[in-house]
Amino acid sequence: MTNGDKHVEPLAPGHSPWRRFLKLLVEVDSSRFALSRLKAGLMLLAILALFAGLGYALPALFSRYF
Repeated sequence: MTNGDKHVEPLAPGHSPWRRFLKLLVEVDSSRFALSRLKAGLMLLAILALFAGLGYALPALFSRYF
């Protein structure tokens, strides 16, 4: 079956979390705008703090119950 004159546009691929993280790293390093660098740097620090918090909280939580 053909779709005649209808133009079908390909779907844009979604961005994975890994790709967004790499984009933040590049933006911190190579963005021309200081505010953009600052925002990307703060987001990276927030991600690092989240992982640090989970790395501390989960073992502490497990040690309490086991």
